Amino acid sequence: MKVIRLVPALKLGNKLNVDVMDFPDLPEMDLPAGAGVFRETEAAAAQETGAADAGPLEETDAGSFGVISDSCRKRCGITLEYAPRDIRELADRGMDREAMLDYYRQRIYDLVRINISQDWACAGGMEEVMSIVEEHLG
Repeated sequence: MKVIRLVPALKLGNKLNVDVMDFPDLPEMDLPAGAGVFRETEAAAAQETGAADAGPLEETDAGSFGVISDSCRKRCGITLEYAPRDIRELADRGMDREAMLDYYRQRIYDLVRINISQDWACAGGMEEVMSIVEEHLG
């Protein structure tokens, strides 16, 4: 499984271009498919293991499996479209706001998976991308 970072590259009124960055020096990890966003802080790891001295959990998204090298490269790019017509189509399918967010989260996963030809886990940027999409859901 590939570990990647999402970087919003170009935010337009009807679409968002996202750069998909990978870490060529990072060995492939044996993570569950669709593992999602990992927390960076030691407090998160302590809370997940139930440690008594677990501090407050910060809302960050980065590699909980250790420090990720700064040497990343652009692997590919994806485009998310959220024009009013696109949002109307989702609403016509009976989706509410939460279902639309789930749709876009799955769309991101699927687009990246197609482009890199393997499962992946996100080591950062997913929440930033999703907040931009959420702004346009109305």
